[in-house]
Amino acid sequence: MGLFNRKASKASVHNDEKAGQLYTNTDRTSTTLSLKSPGLSNGLSKMTEMPMPDVPLPKAPDPAVDPAAYLRSIHSVRQRSAIILKRAKVNKLNHFDVDPSRFSETADYVVSIIKRDFAPDYRSIPPHGRWQHFDVGGRPRVNQLLQSWPSSIDAQERTRRLIDLFLVSVLLDAGAGTKWCYKSKESGKVYRRSEGLAVASLEMFKSGMFSSDTTEPCQVDGAGLKTVTAETLAKGMQVTPENPLPGLEGRAGLLARLSKALNNQELFGVDARPGNMLGMLEPFRIAI
Repeated sequence: MGLFNRKASKASVHNDEKAGQLYTNTDRTSTTLSLKSPGLSNGLSKMTEMPMPDVPLPKAPDPAVDPAAYLRSIHSVRQRSAIILKRAKVNKLNHFDVDPSRFSETADYVVSIIKRDFAPDYRSIPPHGRWQHFDVGGRPRVNQLLQSWPSSIDAQERTRRLIDLFLVSVLLDAGAGTKWCYKSKESGKVYRRSEGLAVASLEMFKSGMFSSDTTEPCQVDGAGLKTVTAETLAKGMQVTPENPLPGLEGRAGLLARLSKALNNQELFGVDARPGNMLGMLEPFRIAI
């Protein structure tokens, strides 16, 4: 049913074909949706885009020389995905049957659901991303963070701080498993999965764990990240043998590699902050 079906035994195929219709009698009641992050003004139609530079991709690492680097490269992702697509087109995947003839029907179904829930005000479709993870439970944590900073902090510095926060938080979100949870130090509520990782990273950010400047805890810099170890990260994320978080060492390793990458002063400034990339992005901003 639909574009992709999980492979079934031959005995059940005919029953599945009879029962599996694309337009199923699903519950058509709209669910509670994620909170919205601040949207753009009504001037969307006035937006003009600055031309983006054509930046060529670096040459792919030679898999015979450095297979690990090759597997981490975008070239590997594209090449391996092309192999899977080729097999899918001739229906030779191991776990799924593919019926390309139902592509249009599937697309129509998706469009019908969007129209059912949001027409005609498609601008009301809520975004979903890290911002919504931060705001789990209906608490606007990002807005509260912004309001906690003095008015002397200008818009650009506020943006830098948010880039600092979001970048580190996303790097720390690599799945939390089924056993781990985080109890917010601020509300006492318990959160799991991506929402729990988001709240944990936000509270660590506010505590100054990622900053080397004790007078400016709400920032991320290379020197601050160098002090983050698997042990300090475990403490900040409340990891114990009874509350395990998979891949803790890998997350700490990501932050360590980020601290090295931040040494590029042309991109991240002398204070080695992710937020300083704002200066590089400024010429390509969307004008409203």
